[in-house]
Amino acid sequence: MEKKTILLASAAAIIAAGGAWAQSGQDNFYQDILISDEIKQQDAADSAQKQAAQILQEDNTSVQSEAEPLNVRSNSVQNAAAAYGTAPFGLTWGISKDEAEQMGIILTPTDMKDYVNAFSATNLPDSSKEFMTVVLVFGEDNRLWRILAHTNFITGDDEAGNKTLKLYQRFYNLLSQKYGNAQQFYTDMNNPEENATTQPDQNPNLLHDLELGDADLYATFEGDNVGVALGVNVDGDMQSYLLIDYKNLKILKENEVKLLNSL
Repeated sequence: MEKKTILLASAAAIIAAGGAWAQSGQDNFYQDILISDEIKQQDAADSAQKQAAQILQEDNTSVQSEAEPLNVRSNSVQNAAAAYGTAPFGLTWGISKDEAEQMGIILTPTDMKDYVNAFSATNLPDSSKEFMTVVLVFGEDNRLWRILAHTNFITGDDEAGNKTLKLYQRFYNLLSQKYGNAQQFYTDMNNPEENATTQPDQNPNLLHDLELGDADLYATFEGDNVGVALGVNVDGDMQSYLLIDYKNLKILKENEVKLLNSL
């Protein structure tokens, strides 16, 4: 950088000769006029090279610092899948709340009586427009073991609940095909005991009776360490909907064993 040394020396001599500018004005003047474009370009290249090297070093450090946690999380999810299997909506049984959020799932705390770490979930990996609400329950040990799916309200139904029963039968067939061991339970408090075999499609006031609690209609399924309950519900505004309740029986049993051992 001999050129730069000579030019800077000349600049110093001119300043000593009696320039009358303010200090900041002198610096800008000699930087713009006395230092050649060639030297400016070289300095800029050197500076850019140093900055690029620094950025690369920082990026490598960042990648290295994040790689290990990412690998750990990935291994944890794989281990959960191997131990407990896949869950509905593209989920994996046994994953933690943090692992669910790292999948991009948006979790909002929700109150559930007798259950802790329950969250309303959106942006699920495999969602369906059939459902209005999906709730994930992680429990005290922070492992996904229960999922509740609330369908959209069934509008425009009649008192006999024909639309509701049609959707119920559709889900019944699908869950039976996937999990097996299907059993349906229907009770009607208005019928005498000898007519206990009456089917829900024979009740002309099904929705009204379900809303009052005079009738119950649900089915259960079980397979691959998962227990499922499919129920028909009617709210106070006579709006019917289906509720599917999934439970991982293996995790549930492990939790019971832990509780037993602690007693």
